[in-house]
Amino acid sequence: MLKRQVFNPSTELNDMKIRMAYLEWYKKWSKDNKIGYYDNYKNASHTSDLEITKHMKALACYWEQIVDEPEKRPHVGASLYSRWHFAGTNYSRWHFAGTNYQRMIEPLFIAEYYKEDHRRDYINQGRAKHFKQLEQRQFKETEKLASGPNNLKKQNVASILTEDPCFWAHFEEARISCKFLSSTESSIGEKESSKDNLIEFGNYVYSLMKNYAVSPEIFLPQSSFMQWWKEYKELLGTYCSRLTDLIKDHDKYANGKLEFP
Repeated sequence: MLKRQVFNPSTELNDMKIRMAYLEWYKKWSKDNKIGYYDNYKNASHTSDLEITKHMKALACYWEQIVDEPEKRPHVGASLYSRWHFAGTNYSRWHFAGTNYQRMIEPLFIAEYYKEDHRRDYINQGRAKHFKQLEQRQFKETEKLASGPNNLKKQNVASILTEDPCFWAHFEEARISCKFLSSTESSIGEKESSKDNLIEFGNYVYSLMKNYAVSPEIFLPQSSFMQWWKEYKELLGTYCSRLTDLIKDHDKYANGKLEFP
């Protein structure tokens, strides 16, 4: 009888690095075309998007096995760190790889989820288990989003990945709230709830910008965020004045020179 092959993350690591490099290229290529890679993938208008799907699914399978391994085989080590440490890969490298993977890849899964117009609430209804597990592990090691920006974050903001991997899920829900608020068929309760959700999302975006924790790619000319922003301003008016002032100066934000009150 053939023995079940034991998953060894180290042997597949180089292949995963190549796949991540391809996604980095896709991100840069999208930006050069004045659109973020989230919107580019959601629109799925290029043959390269099919390749992206293959790479993201392979990466997801790899990380699913990594986070599941300690649960499936607890007798070989209580933590992922111990397995990788003895394989010659130190914990800080694993932590960086996991964080980078989630921030790069989860937005693509969010884009795929919301391609279906009827879908809602990705975080509770569509989010894969391994993304939740990775977030729990990383939260113990990294500073919270609410922490203040430092000079290094400001200097590097043009090239960062948004710190909250679920940013686009929050955005899509805000987009849906705009539709409810502007629809003549929505009830008074739906309109009030939608307005509250939009105000909350605006505060969330303000917090991310203040902490230099969101990628400037959301401000690209063809970004769905900027298209949505026009509608948001019309619907909420003075409720979004604080955020409006910041977004007007998004070029300064991209250069790390935007000052916050």
